[in-house]
Amino acid sequence: MIENQQTSEMSEENPDLDIIAETESKNEESEVIVLGEGSDNLHQVEHVHDLALVLFDGMLPLHALDETSREILETASRMLAIPIRISKKKKPHQAAIEAVRGLSGIELPEDKQKVLAAILVFFQGKIKKKELERFDLSPIQIRQVLTICALLRLASGLDHSGSGRTNILKVEPSVEGVYIVIEGPSSASDAVAAQHNSRLWEKIGYPPVEVLEEAEASIRLMPLPEPMEHIGISPDDPISEAGRKVMLYHFAQMLRFEDGTRSGKDIEDLHRMRVATRRLRAAFEVFSAAFEPRTLKIHLKGLRAAGRTLGSVRDMDVFIEKAHHYLETLPKGQRTIMDPLLETWDGQREQARSSMHLFLDSPEYALFKRNFNIFLHTPGAGSRQVPRDQPAPQRAVELVPVLVYTRLASVRSYQSYLPDAPIEKLHALRIEIKKLRYTVEYFQEILGKRSVEVVDSLKKMQDHLGDLNDAEVATQMLRKFIDDWEQSQIYKPIHERRSIEGVMNYMAARQVERHQLMESFIKTWEAEFMRYTFRRNLAQSIAIL
Repeated sequence: MIENQQTSEMSEENPDLDIIAETESKNEESEVIVLGEGSDNLHQVEHVHDLALVLFDGMLPLHALDETSREILETASRMLAIPIRISKKKKPHQAAIEAVRGLSGIELPEDKQKVLAAILVFFQGKIKKKELERFDLSPIQIRQVLTICALLRLASGLDHSGSGRTNILKVEPSVEGVYIVIEGPSSASDAVAAQHNSRLWEKIGYPPVEVLEEAEASIRLMPLPEPMEHIGISPDDPISEAGRKVMLYHFAQMLRFEDGTRSGKDIEDLHRMRVATRRLRAAFEVFSAAFEPRTLKIHLKGLRAAGRTLGSVRDMDVFIEKAHHYLETLPKGQRTIMDPLLETWDGQREQARSSMHLFLDSPEYALFKRNFNIFLHTPGAGSRQVPRDQPAPQRAVELVPVLVYTRLASVRSYQSYLPDAPIEKLHALRIEIKKLRYTVEYFQEILGKRSVEVVDSLKKMQDHLGDLNDAEVATQMLRKFIDDWEQSQIYKPIHERRSIEGVMNYMAARQVERHQLMESFIKTWEAEFMRYTFRRNLAQSIAIL
């Protein structure tokens, strides 16, 4: 069997390369390198040939080799059945080139013959990578040789059993790796062999390969979720499965706006995607007690990275948009007074967008999405086990009141701090209000109709404090811009210095806005949160359970 020959003849000089050829006989004059065993092995060679072509086509987005390379791969894979005599008196590269030239039916230009010869001797482990230069090949051709050898090694591994019945169902290349899905009676052993043989592919610099049997692939390669109309919670759902439904819904929302976020045509797509990541992070906290320790933590790193990356762009979008709104309140002749600021902020936004694209295209983000998707589609995965021999609250109907009122208590605890609360305390309150709002929204399908009014009141407070936070952050950014600008102007001739009076006026306007929002929040708090109507609406929403 080809793979058995390969694993048994590993070169001592190059232990990382398995030798497919078997030495049939040796004497002082020559050795015969048998790349196959003649007509008895033609079926196996033909199967490896077919597998290699499927791999070539499936992994084309990664290796980007041309049609000529495919023809060379075809020829090389079929030469596995042809014994080639190589004289010991000649260098391997010379002998290989002469052997290829002497084969009937091989019609390739001279440079392509060199590539084919290099593939054969490197594939056999007769030369090292650095010795490929002896074939007078360009760097591009050397990479071509290595890639074709890597594909051949993978193909031979996929027929390690020699059964000729292991078939490739799917080749899925991506930035995180290549997934090869196989089926057949010997697929288990062939998958192990092919996985071992994938080392050369990865050493060239391509993404790692995972060879999966069909059953495993159905889980690992599960399609990402499409947007859903409803979360679909039932009062009798175990709280862990209710949490899984909530996370799946918002994960689908996050993915829904990913394309629009990338394009940047509508800045609201990025905002919606960022909101989805925030709702997911809040869900991680709300439902954490329903899962084993570290179950959610595994996915939190990727989610946080996504939120930070999106947040950097969204913040700049908001600052720039509000600056333009301010300019629209000025006479037309004054609407260029903040050009230095907007030029700087536009540059910062572009940098943030570049970083965002790098993250969204990264293997880390792709892996986060795939692993999180598997978790969300696997009922019971990571759920905390509860005793079965005694009553214990575990259903949504039993625990939703606790979850909601726990969040309510966290918000109410800020009441005594509000008369003289610093802006940092108000920012922390905004986060708690957001968590309470999200918790009510998660379960809105099973709560009473009054929950809509509860959410509206919470949203008004959240928006008020959000505007306050934006004004505070914008003021800090404007102050930094003014300081940096003044430093940059010091050493310029006076006639080259530019006034930023308009920017300073804008900072003053944002400071006034910040003060007004701080001063007026207590009224919003009392009108929306402390009134009896709010508590009644919340109680009636929960009483339906």
